[in-house]
Amino acid sequence: MIVTLPTLGAIRDHFPDAFIEVMGYPAHLELIKERYYADIVSRFDQLDIAHLFVRDAEIPRSFRERLCQMEWIISFISDRNRVFSHNLNASTARCIHYDPFPSDDKGIHIVDHFLNSLSSLGINYTNNIPKIFLNDEDNRFGENFIKSNIVDPKKILVAIHPGSGSRQKCWPVTRFVALINWLSRELQAHILVVSGPADQGITERLKAGGSKDIILADQLPLPKLAAVLKRCNLFIGNDSGITHLAAALGVHTIAIFGPTDPRIWGPRGDLVKIIYKEVPCSPCGADTRRGCSVQRCLEYIKTEDVMHEVRCSIFQS
Repeated sequence: MIVTLPTLGAIRDHFPDAFIEVMGYPAHLELIKERYYADIVSRFDQLDIAHLFVRDAEIPRSFRERLCQMEWIISFISDRNRVFSHNLNASTARCIHYDPFPSDDKGIHIVDHFLNSLSSLGINYTNNIPKIFLNDEDNRFGENFIKSNIVDPKKILVAIHPGSGSRQKCWPVTRFVALINWLSRELQAHILVVSGPADQGITERLKAGGSKDIILADQLPLPKLAAVLKRCNLFIGNDSGITHLAAALGVHTIAIFGPTDPRIWGPRGDLVKIIYKEVPCSPCGADTRRGCSVQRCLEYIKTEDVMHEVRCSIFQS
């Protein structure tokens, strides 16, 4: 969702009076609903859309009529067998299909890859850095969360997300523990730990390692989490969507990368620092990553490496 924001922003700028609907996963779409990019959002997992993935499917008439009401449909759907695009083209003629994943040999950043889709619409763009817009309700939540959880507002607030969508992309928990203890001891920082549905085990290991005095942002809706992160002085995280979120909010962000290629997947922003130790086998594909038991790419990143970047970021801010 976040890496497409510059593309959605360029579309909005080019068609300022257009009514824009974005389909996708509901939890992600809350970041853009009535927040500049989209007038309305809708679920991609609705029954009518399922027909588009079935070869020679009979598309319901009501859904065909809805599609025909749209001036343009831009599809960022992985569709290697072309079933989805064929059915969509048969339902309405105003479709643009664009593969969401760049070829490995191109080495193009994912944001730029999506922006390249605009050439078929004759749309120019001037921005290639994602940006999140918060509304008044989001900001009120962020302010109240900080007031309720921060004892000393004069201390720096550091947000840490020790998880990721894949455990193979996670820096060792023991090093996050050492980092948190150092931040608390040396910088007297408040520590905010971001936790999602897949991060519960990691959070418990942080506490067991001595990191008990932490503020937990547990399973907050993304707009609310964004409002809290916006009020942090620094964010530290793995290669994850939450790290991209922090960068898009303009927060000082330290991103720890291991098996994936930061040239393609690294978060963008003026205040982003990516820590990456390239090894002979990196970057690697998903299949290789799942079978890796060593993960030297992440093991080579020491706690001191992150501490150094923390000092630089805090000094810069």
